[in-house]
Amino acid sequence: MRPFESDQHAPPEMQLLLACARGQLNPAAAGEIASAAGQPLDWLKAIDLASGHGLSPILSCQVQQHATARVPETIRVCLTERFRAHTIRNFELTRELLEVVSLLEKGGVDVLAFKGPVLAQQLYGDLSLREFLDLDILVAKSRAWAAIELLSEKGLEPQFVLTRRQFARFQRSSSHMGLYHAAKRVLVEVHWALLSPGYTFSPAIQMAWESVQSVSIASRSIKTFSAETQLLFSCLHQAKHNWSRLGWVMDLAALIRQSPAMDWQQIQSRAGSFGTARMIRVSLRLVQRLFQVTLPARIIEWVAADGCSVKIAEKILKRLLLVDTTANKPTPLDPLFRASMESLADRTFYWFDNILRPTPLEWALLPLSDGLYALYYPIRVGRLVWKHTAGRLLARHIP
Repeated sequence: MRPFESDQHAPPEMQLLLACARGQLNPAAAGEIASAAGQPLDWLKAIDLASGHGLSPILSCQVQQHATARVPETIRVCLTERFRAHTIRNFELTRELLEVVSLLEKGGVDVLAFKGPVLAQQLYGDLSLREFLDLDILVAKSRAWAAIELLSEKGLEPQFVLTRRQFARFQRSSSHMGLYHAAKRVLVEVHWALLSPGYTFSPAIQMAWESVQSVSIASRSIKTFSAETQLLFSCLHQAKHNWSRLGWVMDLAALIRQSPAMDWQQIQSRAGSFGTARMIRVSLRLVQRLFQVTLPARIIEWVAADGCSVKIAEKILKRLLLVDTTANKPTPLDPLFRASMESLADRTFYWFDNILRPTPLEWALLPLSDGLYALYYPIRVGRLVWKHTAGRLLARHIP
């Protein structure tokens, strides 16, 4: 399949970014980079655009390799300095991940690491070629409290200070908790589920543990998701964030390219059992249109069989590629995550999850016993109304 037809109408900054992403996955496409870099473009806008899509290191490396003669000296220096700072930070975070995994394993907590350094090494064989700002680990739901206690002893402060009973309540409504080390500027997210509970398409956590693989980092073997689980999680993660980053689509394309033994029958089976078929179809169509990834014939037919998936993918492509790089406002996002949900129950639950479901912020505002828990729902609504209207009201009264 040819790349998206509107590539030629995209701003030159986006054309350059796409060329760099394609060149990273397929060296034969590197010729696009010099051509794109030769157009009149705003290099600072290109750098900002790459940062927003998680492709800064890819832009730096590919431009330096294939179009350095067409880059202004000041921009070349800027790209080099940014890449150097990015690489140093990635290695710092990687060291922290290795320490976190060792700490938990010594404490008797089994852990899977995903995204971040593990995905950089797994997909690109180079820790510097992927942007990540935090560390993500998965533990069994029953061991999450123990994991957080162990990490807290090492200076990582939980996002919320909860009692054991409150944490059990929190686990019923959330999939993870963040812990932050201020001195090291390190955020670790401890997950016990792949998606927030309540949706019919939330995968069973046992699936992630049934089939794992290992990635070697600094001579250390780190357990992570199997290729099939990683594909499912990637599609869910992109959907949850409205398919807003090209970097995530590129990661999925890289995963498929390097996984010729991918069990596509298992993926289709899981998609049907968890109700994620449309989200997977949308993501696979994006990698086809943007990166010309080769898929099995039956998967191509399966992807094209759902008209709604095709429409959602076209909206995403238009939004991503025809972005106005001169605008100061962020690109508005349609609720494509909700549109990709296949059941009315899930689309209804989406509003409950985002508007009505109480969080630890409400618990901290007014501690209540379990018998009065229902009162947190109006408290939640009241807090959100105040949050979104107080600023406007104050602005009207300030001379």
